[in-house]
Amino acid sequence: MTFDYARMKATADRLIAKYGQAATLRRPTWTGPEQNPVAGTLADYPVTVVVEVYAFSQIDGERVRRDDKKVLLAKGSLAVEPAVSDKIVIGGVEHAIVRVMPTDPGGTVIMWELQARR
Repeated sequence: MTFDYARMKATADRLIAKYGQAATLRRPTWTGPEQNPVAGTLADYPVTVVVEVYAFSQIDGERVRRDDKKVLLAKGSLAVEPAVSDKIVIGGVEHAIVRVMPTDPGGTVIMWELQARR
């Protein structure tokens, strides 16, 4: 018996779309030689996210700070995987991505949990 991870992904996408908000995943592009790249333009990817606050017990002041946000990002039809070099723009405010944690049971990415910091 196998578990249907595609169905779980569809459920996560649907719930995040229903209860989430629009945001933008912002990725810098690079040009030039690999040993000396030059920052190019920014590529923006529209995404849907659910923003949560960290529980008081999770905030240690170093790894997780008081103003950090827990951002649940739907896999949806997003063609790229979020990375710590990206930014997430929520409500017009750009946040750095401190950590990316995929929820990927059985090797299928259902969604990502991002730790975002202003």
